[in-house]
Amino acid sequence: MDNPDLINDEKLVKIRDFAYNIHSEINDGHDFNHIRRVAGLAQKILETYSHVDKFTVLATVYLHDCYDQKLFVDSLEQKAKVIDFLSKLEIEQDIIDKIIYIIDNMSFFANIDGQKKLNLVGQIVQDADRLDSMGAIAINRALEYGWSHSRKLYDPSVKPRQDLSKDEYRNSEGTTINHFYEKLFLLSDKLNTEEARELAKGRNQIMHDFVTGIERDWIEVS
Repeated sequence: MDNPDLINDEKLVKIRDFAYNIHSEINDGHDFNHIRRVAGLAQKILETYSHVDKFTVLATVYLHDCYDQKLFVDSLEQKAKVIDFLSKLEIEQDIIDKIIYIIDNMSFFANIDGQKKLNLVGQIVQDADRLDSMGAIAINRALEYGWSHSRKLYDPSVKPRQDLSKDEYRNSEGTTINHFYEKLFLLSDKLNTEEARELAKGRNQIMHDFVTGIERDWIEVS
């Protein structure tokens, strides 16, 4: 496997490969290409924050979807596997705790009931992940997720929901187009770092143009 992230740390390579083995067969927008893009985005942000612990940022990036509830029937069992893997790599316990805390508190879902406090390491990981949910790639990811879960692309009679609870957000009802209103359009206002906000420029407009085009071109024949 190639190494596009130019990672030289032996433990990071093992963490990356661990994530690859988990994500290589996933085809709903959470594949390993997503992980690699987020790693690249995190590295771009780190250019501005050279004092931040690069190892913890990238280790968290590689692992951030490795026990996601959307992807695993038993996410707690999967989480235990991730922690066990890190322990066997002899990663210091305080670093493991930081990685797990960020993963548990960085997602859009985790913050629905109130903004979770993240340090700068967590904010960079969160920003990088959110950037990959914005723009042209995000459109493809949303379509992939919708197709894999048999979700309708668009239904004018099903309106986007607002102020969702966690239970409502996890509800499978809705459409792929509504997902843009319910999550993706909201991400630009939730970025933490100035570098991420700079990288995000133009991405929202691409998504808005796509959604507007679908809504404009959608014709139903009765």
